[in-house]
Formats: sequence, structure tokens, C-alpha cells
Amino acid sequence: MADLGRQLQEYLAQAKAGGSGSSSSAAPGGCSEAEAAAAAGGSGGGGGWPWAAEADPWLPGLSRWQRLAGGGLCLLLAALCWALAALYAPLLLLRARKFALLWSLGSACGLSGAALLRGPRRLLREPGGAGLLYLAALGGTLYAALARRSAALAALGAAAQLGAAVAALPGGAAGLRRLGRLLGPALRRRVAAAALPV
Repeated sequence: MADLGRQLQEYLAQAKAGGSGSSSSAAPGGCSEAEAAAAAGGSGGGGGWPWAAEADPWLPGLSRWQRLAGGGLCLLLAALCWALAALYAPLLLLRARKFALLWSLGSACGLSGAALLRGPRRLLREPGGAGLLYLAALGGTLYAALARRSAALAALGAAAQLGAAVAALPGGAAGLRRLGRLLGPALRRRVAAAALPV
């Protein structure tokens, strides 16, 4: 790591001596000198941002601190929306649309915060099946709550969002499969016991 930092400092010194004349010449990876030095543990103070060297072409005018502030604000708004949705949870049968709207707004703010922090291009480049399922459930919930004005479909969409979010977590898909294997036989027995003999 020290060798990498030394090589980066030599490169930056050569770039300054090369007569570029600008104090913010680009280092390899598309970040400024200060960001590259901070990422290498140099004069930026601290360890730096793990993905500072990856500039996102969809956010060209934002510095890493602006992205950090915007992402933090979006995540704070997401937490606020989720907390307000939790207040409606006891009244889910009466206020299912409001719950679903608040939950979906929190999800949209959370995704926006993640896109600002990691970069939207990188975030869209690595979604798995669970991420696409989550986006589909989010869109379906908003459609059911706003366009169809259906409380039952909105609550179903919110439940699908929750399941897709759990599946997107590391180990979440395996946990859902295990839960299905545990609960599946019990549900089958209950359905078979409730069936009327013909």
C-alpha cells in the first residue's frame, strides 16, 4: 500500500512539473489529485472514500462531498418516510394506501441516496434478479396506490417490496428459500385439512 501511495505521489509530481498549469489535473481513474491522494491515504487526511477513484459519467458536476451530502439527505428522508409508514402499520387495514405510499416514497429516497453514493451507472450495472424485482414491486405499488387507488393491491405491492428487499440482501434469498421449506408443509397440511371431502 505504501508503494502504491509513493507511485501515486510521483505521478502527481510529474503531472505538476509537466506544465499542465492546472491544480486539478486528472489522475488515473478520473478523480482529482486531492481525491486520489485521499484515496491513497496521502494528504487528504483519513482513509478516503472507497469508491472515490470511480467517477460516474452520469454525475459529472458533483464532487464527492456533494454526493455524500445528497446521499445522506436522501437516506435521512427515506428513514423519515419509513418511520411515518411504521406509524400507519397498526392501521394497515384502514390506511393501506397511505402506508404503501409512504413506504414506496421511502424506498425511492433510499434508492436515490444509494445512486448518489455509489453512482447511478454503477448501481444499474450490477442489479441482480432481486434488484429488478424490487424496482418492479416499487413501480407496481405506486401504480396501485396512485392510479388504481386500490388499498389491497397497494398492500400486496408493499409486501412484495419487503420480500424483494430481503431477497436482495446477502444471504436473503437463501433465507427466504429456507423459510419457504419450513412453512410450506405446514401450510399444505392446513389447506388439506380445510378442504371439504367430495
